[in-house]
Amino acid sequence: MRAVVWHGVGDIRVDDVPEPQVQDLQDAIVRLTASAICGTDLHFVRGTMAGMKPGTILGHEGVGVVEELGPQVRNFEAGERVVICSTIACGACSYCRAGYFAQCDRANPNGPQGGRRSSAAPRRRARSTACGPSRRASRSPTRGWSACPTR
Repeated sequence: MRAVVWHGVGDIRVDDVPEPQVQDLQDAIVRLTASAICGTDLHFVRGTMAGMKPGTILGHEGVGVVEELGPQVRNFEAGERVVICSTIACGACSYCRAGYFAQCDRANPNGPQGGRRSSAAPRRRARSTACGPSRRASRSPTRGWSACPTR
């Protein structure tokens, strides 16, 4: 598949990369049909984000179709159209359980458990929450990709 890959400061390319595989019981593979660049991506391009490694796949916002699910994913089905939200949330802390995903204790770097998540990785977890009260998901790059249904 094709992906936007960081090779160094100012060196961003579209490369052929291996197809993603379900690696975690709560992973979801989403075939992107549209994507966006956000301000976070600009930090990588400009070199203002520490710890970047050449070969990192960029992007954390998009729209697509669920292709494959890990066995513990309950809120999504293959073939569903989804939006991959930019909000980072674990889905399990007290803020996430109350619906305040932007205040996540684990994903927010200023939260009491902050620093457990990073913002650049090509996977999201499907069990996390961040997109609304009925069908939710979030970004937890160190733990996997997820998506938010558009319907």
